[in-house]
Amino acid sequence: MILNYSLYLSKICFEFNLLLLILNLIIILLLNYYSYFRFEAIKFIFKKNSTYIKYINIFLFLITFIIHILSFILYLNYSYNQLLYINYSSILNINSIQLYNFYFIYNFKYFTNLFSVDLFGLSLIFLAYLIGFISILVLDTRFNLNNKKFIYYFNLFLIIVYLYSSIDNILFFFLFYEFLLIPSFLIIFYLSNSRRSIQASLYFIVWTQLGSFLVLLVLSFLIFTTGFLNFYDLLFYNFTSTECFFLFFFIFLGFGFKVPIWPFHYWLTKTHVESPSGFSIYLSGFLVKTALYGFYKILSNINIDMNTTIFLAVSIFGVIDSSLKMWGQTDLKKLVAYGTIQEMNLIYISLLLGDSNLIFVTIIFIITHALLSCLMFFLVDCIYRRFNSRSIVELNGLIHILPNLSITIILMIVFFSGLPGTLKFISEFSLFSNFINIIPFTSLLLIFISNVLGLIGFSKVWFNSLFGSLKKNTKNLSIDLSIKELYIISINFFFLFILSNFFFFIY
Repeated sequence: MILNYSLYLSKICFEFNLLLLILNLIIILLLNYYSYFRFEAIKFIFKKNSTYIKYINIFLFLITFIIHILSFILYLNYSYNQLLYINYSSILNINSIQLYNFYFIYNFKYFTNLFSVDLFGLSLIFLAYLIGFISILVLDTRFNLNNKKFIYYFNLFLIIVYLYSSIDNILFFFLFYEFLLIPSFLIIFYLSNSRRSIQASLYFIVWTQLGSFLVLLVLSFLIFTTGFLNFYDLLFYNFTSTECFFLFFFIFLGFGFKVPIWPFHYWLTKTHVESPSGFSIYLSGFLVKTALYGFYKILSNINIDMNTTIFLAVSIFGVIDSSLKMWGQTDLKKLVAYGTIQEMNLIYISLLLGDSNLIFVTIIFIITHALLSCLMFFLVDCIYRRFNSRSIVELNGLIHILPNLSITIILMIVFFSGLPGTLKFISEFSLFSNFINIIPFTSLLLIFISNVLGLIGFSKVWFNSLFGSLKKNTKNLSIDLSIKELYIISINFFFLFILSNFFFFIY
């Protein structure tokens, strides 16, 4: 009975949170356009109390974040106790929250099968809050009261993420998948002072739309072939072997453009290098995760039985390619970008294998990657702000003049290397343990390539910038981490420590 209440309360928290965000969006719209109302009383209230209403907006953001964490914990509590009797698949499938409590009051039967959410969706929303807020802080902006556009677009972005991660209708799923690009682009457009960020965001949109076109073809084929508009109904339709291959091929490529997989990863390194770090954090920490969620959502709701060896080979080659390219990098941001590509291909491999135990571990690995990539791109930004360079040819001996920043970089390398007790160790150990059970020889190759060759190449480049003799242009520099930078770093390490303890307790 207690377990049922946990799931029910998680459901209520999720729905209440969505309603709070919609209410907050309405308040923001009224605050911006109150002068157009005919009622003088409404004009007077919003004009005299606009500052307090903005404070209410920010307060509601914090409340929704806390409520979502509560919903996340309640869901995990139910799932963890269910594991004692069932298996890992319960976390993703059996415990899927059906969102119909509020809608059922009005007897809208259509909505009873329209919304549902699982652990992957809850994790995606958590990353939307956290990574979205950090990326905006890094974009040289303040969470101030005068920035109405920021409050509006960030609120709209959160609502779209909520709907994207909980919708079961195929058409709406694709629409919200595309709508995520709109507030993302607008946030970058209005909050960044660099023209390069606008060019980078356009570059990103053009490439991802190629993948979106393939996804649209797949979803259109599913609708016209099966006649179903709901993902759940697709489970009962049997596809031919030819249909299975082409469906899987287009889904693999469609979302692979955004992940990205080999050989379509060039746009990601180009975008990271040319964009400000705030956009890089947002892109790597959250936006590419939406493609992983879409890939998981479609494949987990259609009945496809086929050999995925070819697709696994492509992802494995992506891990090998990105790991080896770390050795020759001189640009720190490009180095972090290749580290991101390596881990995203590992995640793609785990989703391709399709084991329920493995997918739960994959969600932990996705959260780990989001936090670490956020931290790494921010540390690169800290270096670039001081030296106007990211090249290790021009950077040496940082530990002598920037001890606090250097110690933070060393801690980041420790977390990235997967030292026992860290969140990366828990997720990687669990991931490769499951890999060995399914693909033993290939798993040993992946461990050697990613955790030995890739890690040595990654650490070598960072250590070259930390140690050695000082360059002429760095001898007189003595500006270490600022309060704002320490605040952003502490947020990352706080969640890395908290989540490592939490998942260590589960395992």
